[in-house]
Amino acid sequence: MAHLRKELRETLLRLHGPLLGGEPLAAALGHRSVASLRQARRRGQVMVPLFTVPNRRGWFALTLDVADWLSATRMGASAGGRISPS
Repeated sequence: MAHLRKELRETLLRLHGPLLGGEPLAAALGHRSVASLRQARRRGQVMVPLFTVPNRRGWFALTLDVADWLSATRMGASAGGRISPS
């Protein structure tokens, strides 16, 4: 898990910097659009802390929080849903 977490952190930081928002945030969390992320946030279904930034529109998350959530979610997947490497 530590290796996956480290790789996700490095990749997301390199691609997006320390802050994710808009389409990149929605995509990283597995939503098809910002609108679907917005609905999930309203329903309390987003498991990553979201926050606003002064003088910026929309909601944001720390890239490292997203990477950590992704790796924890992946590692918590049931063994039946795993795909074996080729």
